[in-house]
Amino acid sequence: MRFWLCFCFFFSALFADDIVVDLRNPTYKNGILYTNQGGVIRNQDIRIQARTIQYIRKGQVHKIEAEGDLLIQYNGRVFVGSELEYDFNEKSGVVYDGKTFSSIWYVGGDKIELKPDGDYKVTNGFITTCENIDSTWDLHASRILATKEDLVEAKKVTVRAFQVPTLWLPNFKINLRKFKDPIFRYSLKWDSGMGPRATARYQLYSWKDFAIYAKAEYRWAVGWGGAFETEYRPSDFHTTFITRSYLAKDRLESAPNAARRYRVQGAFDSTSQDEKTAAVLTWDKYSDVRMPTDFKSEDFEVNPAKKTLFYISHRDDSYVASFKFRPRVNPFESIKQDLPTALLAVRPLALGSSGIYSSNYLKASYLDFTYSNQLAEHLASYNSARIEFREKLYRPCHFGAFTFTPELGGLAIFYGNSPSSEAKWVAALIYGANAEARGIRQFSHYKHQIEPYFQYIGLSTPTVLPDQHYIFSIQDGYDRLNQLNIGVRNLLFSKKRAGKEPSFAADLYVNAFFADFAIPQVIPYGHLDLAWRLPSLHFTWANAWNFRHQTVQNSNARLLWTVNEDIALSLEGRYRSRYDWRKADHDSYILDVSRSESELLRSPLSDRRVTLLTNVFIRITPFWECHLQSHHGFFRLNETPFNEIKVDLFTWVSSVLKLRLSYKYTDYTRPNFPHHFSANLEFVKK
Repeated sequence: MRFWLCFCFFFSALFADDIVVDLRNPTYKNGILYTNQGGVIRNQDIRIQARTIQYIRKGQVHKIEAEGDLLIQYNGRVFVGSELEYDFNEKSGVVYDGKTFSSIWYVGGDKIELKPDGDYKVTNGFITTCENIDSTWDLHASRILATKEDLVEAKKVTVRAFQVPTLWLPNFKINLRKFKDPIFRYSLKWDSGMGPRATARYQLYSWKDFAIYAKAEYRWAVGWGGAFETEYRPSDFHTTFITRSYLAKDRLESAPNAARRYRVQGAFDSTSQDEKTAAVLTWDKYSDVRMPTDFKSEDFEVNPAKKTLFYISHRDDSYVASFKFRPRVNPFESIKQDLPTALLAVRPLALGSSGIYSSNYLKASYLDFTYSNQLAEHLASYNSARIEFREKLYRPCHFGAFTFTPELGGLAIFYGNSPSSEAKWVAALIYGANAEARGIRQFSHYKHQIEPYFQYIGLSTPTVLPDQHYIFSIQDGYDRLNQLNIGVRNLLFSKKRAGKEPSFAADLYVNAFFADFAIPQVIPYGHLDLAWRLPSLHFTWANAWNFRHQTVQNSNARLLWTVNEDIALSLEGRYRSRYDWRKADHDSYILDVSRSESELLRSPLSDRRVTLLTNVFIRITPFWECHLQSHHGFFRLNETPFNEIKVDLFTWVSSVLKLRLSYKYTDYTRPNFPHHFSANLEFVKK
């Protein structure tokens, strides 16, 4: 027998195009090699494993028939089935009662025809994510055509739940590999006072780089709503294009009758192959100011900033250029419109061998600050052409461990319009210096690094005071400033941990101001910023002390802790006193020196508050997870405390099907309907 098996191997390799035949106890008769005890036949295109195999090689016939414990690997794909017929001459075959998979999907049917190019055709087939033999749901089709790239087209499709037809489609296309969103998602929510709300989201079409989704929603109180979504994600270049459109009827508390409400949003993002040029286009048009929060959905938010914007930028070795166009599309918004803004910034250049570096940029805009139509009767909008040029010269001087860098520059801004209806030229001299020293000492397990430093920031009195020209943003807020920051940083690095992040960091510094009438005290603020970074724990604590009023200016603490593989949490506490102004840039003190303290205390910029944030994840069992989030605010001067709590429970119905049960309590956005319940069933692509 051993001799006969070796002869068969030799015969196969000699005449069968490098086909390897490995059969257990085979028999040979009339050109047919047969076994019912198992074996493997393979070449560079296919591998067949089965219990019963007939390998036929006579005349022009060259094929195989196999059944029982059947497994086929063909063109990078795995098939199983009850029986196989494969022709080596045609490089094609048929798998009866066959199945295969792609990503989270299983595809099968009565007959799978294997094509030479890796495509396959399924007769009387199905598509599902269920691992069980009897699927709880599937897409049944009379014919399924699939490519080796997992582009699937199904004809005469029926959506079935527990083998019961629920929806019929004449044609269906889907890219099983490309798009991460599930083919459908169901959700059921319950708001106290508003009744139940059911949503269903379907992937109607996905082919190559493009997908279409439809979303239907029913609210017990007001009726139907719907959404239409598209996605374009090409593979050959860095581009995405997503749109979301929603239309429904709903009741507003200010308008008890059902009103038509809508939201149309989209985002286009593209980057060149060399990653030097990037373009962004976003839009977000909605019916009323509360629309984005009332219909908030995690899978529907394309543009969280709610901006309508076109922005393109190009970065080169010697310069950076950009173009920005941002109009207002929602009349209830108060925004600064860029119509448009262009920027050219030159990277720092060395001036010969002097060691002096020069950097500058030029920005040209036409700006239109438009108030909400609800405020238009009380506040007048304003606009102006604006051209800004800034130049800075600096020279680093190194003296061992000590570095001193003086700076000198200036700015010039032209406003084509002003409150007096005249053009204005604003010019100011910018000067300053930075100094830093560094000392390092090595220990057995740690490295200690100490860095004393000071920074002086000087700005001369501008030729036009802030009240005499328009203020569009913080970039227009220039006033006389003489500020000195003095401090010392302590850094502790662990030798056991690779990387540049210190295990412990402490930054102690004070702000000093000279000849500024709005801050009569030379040193009004002191700061202490602490940070501990351990393998499973990260703690930061930023503090500021107000010397003038002998009180805590602000204090923000945050703890990130991975307890173990089943528990992780973040805790955050924020305190802001009435003397800590709400600023876009907290380290900019132009506002402090431009306005008196009494004036700022009377404005909304003074907003004392305490905020507590929690975010906890707990894996209760291998199949149950809990996510707890909370947001609490209190100690505000003119507002009552508020609380927001959200609890999500997740469980795996199958390896790719996840159920989420949610409860949310909010007592400040909708005080009459604070309780929200929801249930979501969705596919998760792993």
